[in-house]
This record gives sequence, C-alpha cells and structure tokens, in this order.
Amino acid sequence: MESILKLISTESLLIEALDGKATIAEAKKVFTYIDSDFRNWDLNKPGQATPEIKVAVYEMINNATFSQMFGSLTDNLDKLVMSQAQIISFCTKHASWLRQDGYGTFFLIKENGAYFVVGVRVRDDGLSVHVLHLENDYVWVAGYHHRVVAPVIV
Repeated sequence: MESILKLISTESLLIEALDGKATIAEAKKVFTYIDSDFRNWDLNKPGQATPEIKVAVYEMINNATFSQMFGSLTDNLDKLVMSQAQIISFCTKHASWLRQDGYGTFFLIKENGAYFVVGVRVRDDGLSVHVLHLENDYVWVAGYHHRVVAPVIV
C-alpha cells in the first residue's frame, strides 16, 4: 500500500503537561470561528490531565479519508488521540506548523467513546476550528497538502 502521510517535522514538537480543563468550544481567544458541533455533539467536556508529550506533523501525499490517514500511522488509534487542551496548546505554541492558506490541519480526539477529527484552518481573520466524525467518507485531496498532527508513538 502506498504511503498516505509524509513526516515533515524535523524534530519532535513538545506540548507541555496540561490540566486538561480547556475545551475547544470555550477557546474563543485562540479560534475566531468555532464549529457549533462541539456543543451539538456533546464534545464540550474537560478532559484528564496529560503529561508532556512529543508530537509529529505529517503532510498528505496521497488522497485519503480520515480513517485511512490516521490508520496509516498505527492500528491502535488510541495512541493518536490528543486532548482538546493539547490541541489548543499546539495551535498557540506551534502555529507555524499549521497548514496555511485556508487548508486543514487535522487532530484526532476521542469523546463519549467515539473518535472525531478536529480540523484547524488558518484564515485571514484567524484560526477556524471544525469537528467531523472519523468515519466521514469524504476523500481529502493530497494536492492541498493537508496536515495531520499526532503524538509520537514510542
């Protein structure tokens, strides 16, 4: 099978230990647009405290669905899950690694026993954040070089 993602971060990027209380739906200082589905789908819940982690940034090199993108990194999706607080931290501290020009950078979360993909876009007026189900069958086009951020698997 051809690769779907290519590692583009040259070093592991650190996200500090966090108390997990921050939620994307409440992060109005970080995101200028927040998808209402964070509330509609009952995802606006504080998470657990998390230790410091290293994350890697990948770029799409072949067309894929979300399941194919994340599944290409590991069979154990739980290893790729980030907390909402970690995503907020990444967008604040490592914003230069977000895909520019309105294209998406994707993160995996798990809430209520289900996986969701958080998509962050850099727009002229700031960061926009959306949420979609991992099982969404839309095929993302590699030519737009969408990015995926995930914990480094050890």
